[in-house]
Amino acid sequence: MLPLAACFLSLVPSPAIRAAVPLLPYPQLISTRYSSGNGLPSGEITAITVAGKRVVAVAKNVAVELDGSSWKPIQIPMAHQMPPGITVQVLPPGERVISWARAKNGNILMVTTKGAMRRRGGRWETLELPRTYKPHQPYPHVDTVVTAVAADNGGTLWIASDHGIYATDGADWWQPINREDGMPYEDMTSVAISPNGDIWGGTAQGAWRLRTGEFRYFWGPRWLPGNRVNAIAVDDKNAAWIATDGGVAKIEERMMTLKDKAAHYEEITALRHNRRGFVTHCSLTTPGEPEKGFVHEASDNDGLWTALYVGAEAFRYAATKDPEARRLAKQSMEALLDLTRLSGVPGYPARAIVKKGEKVYGYNPDETVRIEGETDKIWFESKVNPNILCKGDTSSDELDGHYFAYYIYYELVADEAEKKEMARVVRAITNNIVDHQYTLIGHTGRMTRWGAFGPQFMNDDPRWWEERGLNSSELLCYLKVAHHICGDKKFEDAYNDLIDRHHYLINTLNYRHNPAWYAVNHSDDELAYCVYYPILFLEKDPHRLAILRQTIAQTWLGNGIRVDESPFYNFIYGATTGQPCEVEPAVKTLQDWPWELIHWPVNNSHRHDVSARAAKGERNRVEIDKVLPMSERRTWRWNGDPFEPDEGGNGGNESDGAAFLIGYWMGRYHRIISE
Repeated sequence: MLPLAACFLSLVPSPAIRAAVPLLPYPQLISTRYSSGNGLPSGEITAITVAGKRVVAVAKNVAVELDGSSWKPIQIPMAHQMPPGITVQVLPPGERVISWARAKNGNILMVTTKGAMRRRGGRWETLELPRTYKPHQPYPHVDTVVTAVAADNGGTLWIASDHGIYATDGADWWQPINREDGMPYEDMTSVAISPNGDIWGGTAQGAWRLRTGEFRYFWGPRWLPGNRVNAIAVDDKNAAWIATDGGVAKIEERMMTLKDKAAHYEEITALRHNRRGFVTHCSLTTPGEPEKGFVHEASDNDGLWTALYVGAEAFRYAATKDPEARRLAKQSMEALLDLTRLSGVPGYPARAIVKKGEKVYGYNPDETVRIEGETDKIWFESKVNPNILCKGDTSSDELDGHYFAYYIYYELVADEAEKKEMARVVRAITNNIVDHQYTLIGHTGRMTRWGAFGPQFMNDDPRWWEERGLNSSELLCYLKVAHHICGDKKFEDAYNDLIDRHHYLINTLNYRHNPAWYAVNHSDDELAYCVYYPILFLEKDPHRLAILRQTIAQTWLGNGIRVDESPFYNFIYGATTGQPCEVEPAVKTLQDWPWELIHWPVNNSHRHDVSARAAKGERNRVEIDKVLPMSERRTWRWNGDPFEPDEGGNGGNESDGAAFLIGYWMGRYHRIISE
């Protein structure tokens, strides 16, 4: 009989045996916003119409027409066209028609500033929702107020209200669609039907689109210049023109491939996020307008974020052999190595480095760190270059990114000279850890706050038990990668000793072992997958590999990381185990990644299609009950909580493209997806 570990391995297909999921062109949602800066009247835009290429908007009885990218005043007053041959004699002076629609049976529904009306049998009457019902016929809420109407090409009327929308054939037969069907917000102000059958709803809190049973929600300045929607018009290309209390938005779809989208993010990253190879956020001089200037960031995690970019470009180079990908990967790998080479502290990678006098945000010469009862300045002058300032207190977050990038670049990109230099730096860092009882010693001569990996912490100190699973995986990964790159028996012996005498392989199973929802640390998930990737490829012992595969499986299966619908997590899981990894949700996440990477405010806690859960305690944490599409969440990295409903921001920062690029190009390299 085979041992249990061998049985487990026999069920796992080789990662190389995989039929790639082909990627087809898809419709990318893009918003163009217009405000008074583009010539619109200030204040609320109350109405909008589209006829051919002509777009006309109205505010305070002032009409403007779109001319290129700006709006010009026109003399024609804007009003909704009346049905041919029909007059509304019951409207008092000054009242106007908001919308009207003709049903298949000839009845006309009309919403005016006086209220909703219906014309049947040649007479106008106040529109009342039906109060007699067939068996099991859904009925409207008793206080429902009709706010707008529209008809589709088949003659079905769509009636917007403050309790959702109703479909009717013009007779007293109604079908409601509301939050029970996934409607994000029910308090509707307007409705429009696209030529392709999309239903667009304007609400007091943003707009939504309904297509083949799926709602998409548009809220906040990523999509709209104002959140109260007053009117919607749809053009012949199915683009929605949305009049709001802050201006007009055009939301359209452009057909493209994920490769096209990756090129778009490469351009953004090159323009504003690559600081001599370091890749991370930037601060915008004018919020929401990156073309007006920016300032690079020197962050707490320059090493981690740059490492993800190194991985993305290395995968891109391996998949395409594009020399530009190799150039970018090399430039950022050199920056990553400089964090250690320029600190001047043996084997110590700084969090970030800046040149003296360099304009960055994130540099604070007075910032301090308290370690082992001592308070020290966190920024220090390089020991080898007096023109360089280094940020100290490097954490395990940084090391996880470093070793992830070292392994990928070494395998896919590095030439012999680069491999030799990488071995020198990796040896120095790993020696720092091994020679100091598995701790990272920084510029203070003491262990950094989060630089603890040894058994005296993970196994024997109750203050560190929560870190046992992750930190054990981290240290095993560092040693495995270091032995692979450097060949030093010292690292192999340390790896075996930690497994054989200190239970580190079993410790890895402690990470994400049935945690309560409020105890999940999504930042640690990103770090865990950074170290799972190298060690699962490098470990060749079948018994040890079986346990490592169980470790990653328990984080991903069931209600684990798989529910995040993340290409980064899903593709790492699939590549390292050979198991199905839910490619379609991951691809959908890539497709729905917002076109802009600006940090706009996002709010979802007010929505009608989600429920919230809260846990009192240290973080007073609140989450919603489902993962929303990427374009409805905050600007993202893989350390974020996908269940977090709201996020502040004023458009003053912009993300780099690495989070998207690492998932996309990893999937391409491992032939999980193909274009």
